[in-house]
Amino acid sequence: MINALINKYAFFSRPLLLRLLKTPTIAGVTLTMSLLGGLTGCQKQTDNQSTSNQSASNSSATTVSSNTVIDTQLPTVYATTNVWGSVAKAVGGDKVNVIVGVDDLSQDPHDYQATATDKLNITKSAVMLVNGGGYDDWGMSLAQSVSHKPVVINAVALSGLSPNTDNAADESASEQHQHDTQHEIKTADPQPSDHPHVPSEAHSEVHSHSHGDFNEHVFFSLDTAKKVAEAVNKQLAATSPANQAIYAKNTQQFIQQIDALKVKAQQIGQRKAITAFATEPVIGYLLADMGIKDVTPKAYAVQSETDAGVSVKVLNDSKSLLSNKQVGLLVVNAQTEDATSKQLITLAKASTVPVVAVYETLPDGVTSYTQFIEKTLDDFAAATR
Repeated sequence: MINALINKYAFFSRPLLLRLLKTPTIAGVTLTMSLLGGLTGCQKQTDNQSTSNQSASNSSATTVSSNTVIDTQLPTVYATTNVWGSVAKAVGGDKVNVIVGVDDLSQDPHDYQATATDKLNITKSAVMLVNGGGYDDWGMSLAQSVSHKPVVINAVALSGLSPNTDNAADESASEQHQHDTQHEIKTADPQPSDHPHVPSEAHSEVHSHSHGDFNEHVFFSLDTAKKVAEAVNKQLAATSPANQAIYAKNTQQFIQQIDALKVKAQQIGQRKAITAFATEPVIGYLLADMGIKDVTPKAYAVQSETDAGVSVKVLNDSKSLLSNKQVGLLVVNAQTEDATSKQLITLAKASTVPVVAVYETLPDGVTSYTQFIEKTLDDFAAATR
């Protein structure tokens, strides 16, 4: 019974289904009403979303929401988040349709509850852009469930940052499924990483913001963003050869902008010894680019990802770092604050330790990937003056 229900509603988050199936009244009413409620709520939210201007490609193109009418003469890219969607739009400009799944600040990409609309949009897409690394497994589950399987571009696989990657970051969803079931996500062109890492552990059924010691938030890796743009360029050119020159030009412009942002990042930590306590590992790659040392206690980083949370001792030790001003910054995830992080924010402010909030989706007023990174860098620059 349980497996049948999970298979029937495969396009929903498996952890969500498992939680619902444990409910005593699951004989039919609870599950049905919960699923219908999720569909209705998400659809209403989508219907109120408007398109946002994308400046990276110097065009009037927009990143579309899931209910926008698309131009069937152009290739369509489905991206699991609006951050990755903005990279696809930077490459495609006004010669691509981009549909995104997670585009609301109240949504956590790890635990996003996919809708029937998401599944339908994926069937319309020639290319699907996922973060990978356990960050948005719901996207891969959807891609595997549709009859028309798009080419999947996996950012983690392309990054070369994870030790569990090999040789094919852009492949059909069915091929990705084969590799995922063997725990072998493949990369297209593995290259030495600028960011040190150690082998990751297999991630659990319930998503967290850290999978073993590997930081899957590669959208904050500038080198990875360039690799993803190049992969999108390749796939769009293959799908729409008539627009190949436009895609190539936009990609080159995007790469130049990212290179400039990397220089700007490096200037933040030049001739300074800046340290940061991060309540989550979200921005680790960009911290490294800025030359900011992450001094988050290992015990805090590990315990904060467990159901039990941070122990009293570890929390008190962490608080002492802030109250004694042994760290230069407190970095928090603006989209996933909990009671522990709120305590640390309050203490940091009382101790005059600057607090920098970071995001996993585009914040209000930001419509492109380059703006997303530039705003983040500006916030850190202001906090370290």
